Amino acid sequence: MFKYAISLVARRKLRTILTSLGITIAVILLSLIIFGMQDLRTLLVSAIQDQFKSNEIFITNSSGPGAFTAPSNEETKPDEVTLITQETIDKINKIDGVSNTVPVTVVNNLEIKLADNDKTYAPAFISGWDIEGGDSYFVEFWGDKSKPTGENIFVSKAVADFYGLNPEELLDKKVTFITSKSALFGTVKTKEILDKQFEYTIKGVFDPGRDRNDAIIALDNSVGVLANIGGFDSKEEYISSVGYDLLRVTGEEDKLDSIKTIIEEEYNFQGIFTADDVLGFLDDIIQAFTIALFVFGAISAVIAAIGITNTMVMSIYEQTKEIGILKSMGASNTQILGVFLIQSAIIGLLGGITGLIIVIISMQVGNIFIVQELNKIGFQVDTFFNFDLISTLIVVAISIAIGILAGIYPSLKAATLNPVKALRSE
Repeated sequence: MFKYAISLVARRKLRTILTSLGITIAVILLSLIIFGMQDLRTLLVSAIQDQFKSNEIFITNSSGPGAFTAPSNEETKPDEVTLITQETIDKINKIDGVSNTVPVTVVNNLEIKLADNDKTYAPAFISGWDIEGGDSYFVEFWGDKSKPTGENIFVSKAVADFYGLNPEELLDKKVTFITSKSALFGTVKTKEILDKQFEYTIKGVFDPGRDRNDAIIALDNSVGVLANIGGFDSKEEYISSVGYDLLRVTGEEDKLDSIKTIIEEEYNFQGIFTADDVLGFLDDIIQAFTIALFVFGAISAVIAAIGITNTMVMSIYEQTKEIGILKSMGASNTQILGVFLIQSAIIGLLGGITGLIIVIISMQVGNIFIVQELNKIGFQVDTFFNFDLISTLIVVAISIAIGILAGIYPSLKAATLNPVKALRSE
């Protein structure tokens, strides 16, 4: 029975190939869901877990780029936002379960100029942050890992790449921050701002991964820079009027939810989020893409099923007399049904295998280019697509199932043919 079904498939090779193409397209789309979305989620989850610790809460009032922005759950008016001041930080430190708080500032509208070099790195995104070089925020670090103090600073690997230097070659070099003449869109420029310059010594070079963070200076120093640029009389006046941009809160992991709830109820910051919040946000995006791909895959599967049904009906029409002969020789309805269901299953299997071969080849070729691009933007990965045998078997099973389901109607029609009428057919 099985050999006979294979011989029926082989009789119309071109038609079989064309019919199985519908299954091939469906399998490619389903494989994108199973392999692509799964690998994308694994990559993003790994990246988030590397950057955000599970016992941290991030509070932000900054709308700037880089590591210091986050999704906000509620819209707030600017005049209602709670400032991140030292008084606010002291109150948060008293919440049960909070072990540490680290404020951060964001300094925009500056350019970085390396000593004895005519090129200017602009625009630069600079943060004021008392952070050590061994912190999990950094993907890689070169130089003195102690917190930046005074005129000593860290700069990113992107700055080294811009000047065509290795990270180690930047160590101990002098740099100047100058106010940008080509500032970010919407930045107000004044004569006083355009005259500002700040000199530093590079003590460390870091790789921030996916974040745009070009330099890190001591927190107190950054407040002084912001106060200077903004025309404030003192650092204290700046903090009391503007506040810090970000607060990194570390707490006991089992109390993190209650700490976050208390902060949300008592204060009105622009954004409060944890690693779980970011992962949930990413899951929503990935789920949306998955649903979209699934819809396209389902449509392709339906079209493929219709194609198989049409092919099987034509096959039965062409083989009506042959079916009559088989029945007259004693073949049962069940045997006839099995022959044509096997035929439709083989068409599904051929389409599934073809689709998987295309997907696997594409994965191998695509890995080379995708990994290169991911490394460029800070993802430290050796491979993106990961072959999964179980998922592969599931895809093959789905393609066979589509073939069988599509072949049920024509197979039943063949099985119930009257042998006398079948033998008389032309």
